[in-house]
Amino acid sequence: MRLIRLLAVLAAAAWPLPLLAQAGDLDEMLDKASDYVELYERTFVGVVSEETYRQQVRGGRTGTDLRGFPVEGQSQRRDLRSDVLLVRAPAADRWIQFRDVFEVDGKPVRDRDDRLTKLFLQPSADASRQEEDIAAASARYNIGGVNRTVNLPVLALSVLEARNRAWFTFKIGRRSGSTVELEYQEEDRGRTMIHTNDNQPMRAHGRFTFEAATGRVLASTLATETTTLKAQIDVTYGLEPAVDMLVPREMRERYSLKDGSTIDGRATYAKFRRYQVKVEEKLTPPRK
Repeated sequence: MRLIRLLAVLAAAAWPLPLLAQAGDLDEMLDKASDYVELYERTFVGVVSEETYRQQVRGGRTGTDLRGFPVEGQSQRRDLRSDVLLVRAPAADRWIQFRDVFEVDGKPVRDRDDRLTKLFLQPSADASRQEEDIAAASARYNIGGVNRTVNLPVLALSVLEARNRAWFTFKIGRRSGSTVELEYQEEDRGRTMIHTNDNQPMRAHGRFTFEAATGRVLASTLATETTTLKAQIDVTYGLEPAVDMLVPREMRERYSLKDGSTIDGRATYAKFRRYQVKVEEKLTPPRK
């Protein structure tokens, strides 16, 4: 998402003192959270995890029976196992998350090696096209009537990136001990971080729970809706000793459609490790 930072000049002298104090607290919290996310993305880019992901589709009306009663649509379930990792976008200006599915409903994915070679070793000359290819590969086994590429656990963190903050309004929410909730709402400026297939904007909103002292994100909620669809993705983080950082532990998602059908997903993350690219060189004596 390419963003243009817009600035507004407000008459601070006209603000009541309590509001000024709250604004100062908010700016301090946002700066801590942005610094944390910037460091987090640089660190997390070297980490891969195994994702166990169940998607279920329920309900929805497909018509009526001979008596005129509504007929419910069939339910569907899919279990995925994948490696999930953060990669640098081809334009090198941001990070994107990639889901490498290696098992679907207990059966291995046969074209995995060829697909990875095409995506990363034989990339498209068009950077935006390659990003679309990576997103499509990550979503290729999703089920349900919603074509979605937003079901990635760290997507919400992009809201807190310093360059993106001007596109959102923030508000301090509930405080509890050492944690605080930060609510956000995307501004309507013609282009949004989430959009429909025909490029209609979908304004995002939600909240973060983070440590007030450090800015470390403990949980996130990303939601959006249209007249025909309501979507929400919740992610919780936990400390992972293997990589010495907070990592996504669980992602829950729900998509509710106008026809009454729902798509639910639950993903858990384990086996965190740092990946490395190894290059082997063999020297042979020159021919005489």
